Amino acid sequence: MIGEAALVGLVGLVGLGGCGRPDVVEPSAPAPLPAHHAFTLDATPKQHRRMVPPEAFLRAYLQWFGGLAPLEVQRRAKVDGLFDTWKDYLAALGLPDYQVDTPRMTESNTIMLATLGRLAEALCVRAVEHDLVAHPPIDQRAIFAFDEPDGDLTLAAFTPRFDVLHRTFLSYPAALAPADRAARFYALFREVASHHAGGGALTPARTAWAAICTALVQHPETELY
Repeated sequence: MIGEAALVGLVGLVGLGGCGRPDVVEPSAPAPLPAHHAFTLDATPKQHRRMVPPEAFLRAYLQWFGGLAPLEVQRRAKVDGLFDTWKDYLAALGLPDYQVDTPRMTESNTIMLATLGRLAEALCVRAVEHDLVAHPPIDQRAIFAFDEPDGDLTLAAFTPRFDVLHRTFLSYPAALAPADRAARFYALFREVASHHAGGGALTPARTAWAAICTALVQHPETELY
């Protein structure tokens, strides 16, 4: 049997639930929306920058070379001692080797950075030879998708060509970078070209373009996140 207290509670619930007419709710008086409050965004990094995983770099390198297979990249880059074999670099990049039970490296170090720089040099020199020396059509070039101007390269002529490389390696227009970036890389271009004015396998300007390419591959915005 239902106790007296339970019965009273049940009757109260039925009376409130829907058997009776609900109370009419009056709308509130109209009022302006509250003003937006300014707040401070803490954008400071909470930890040190870290290197992009080596797999991401290797995938990017293969794409920059024109989507070639790893062995084809090795064949093209190996000439003149610019490149050895991929297996000579994988351990230095921190990748694991399950044949000898070598674990993945969990922290970056100077050897990894130096190895990435070595790969960048091989990539950029071979790209100069493929794009600027062999001089295929623009749409068939791997990196340097622009023509070399006649005569001395001015800052005005350098900037749009630098933007092509900036978009390739850093993935955004150079105009959105710090205001002096194009000028600083132009100074690097002129300095490298002046040091190679005595001749060599590449012209001074093409050697300078290889240096610009290498500097962008090794830029902190490319290697760190």
